[in-house]
Amino acid sequence: MYYGVYTYPNLTLCIKRIVIQTKDRGYGTFTLKLLIHWAFNLTDTHRLWLDVKDYNVRAQHVYEAAGFKKEGTLRECIRTEGGFESLTIMSILREEYKGNDSL
Repeated sequence: MYYGVYTYPNLTLCIKRIVIQTKDRGYGTFTLKLLIHWAFNLTDTHRLWLDVKDYNVRAQHVYEAAGFKKEGTLRECIRTEGGFESLTIMSILREEYKGNDSL
């Protein structure tokens, strides 16, 4: 499953989408912690990153609480029926994760 992590020269792994339908039960936070744990303890990943819609403050808060840092914004990069939406890029580095394993 994570073969590409070992062959990719930058050791960067992207989380494409996390969708949790049941809200306010901590499932999303726990899933994110599992993904981070897997990436940094079971692979050689150096940088784990994701993008999140700039208006999704709830998700951004979850990512920041897990140790992700905002890197920047891809301005109006997604075309929708109502116009364009922007994405915020967030990441966590291996050295930021060390000692922060709370599973």
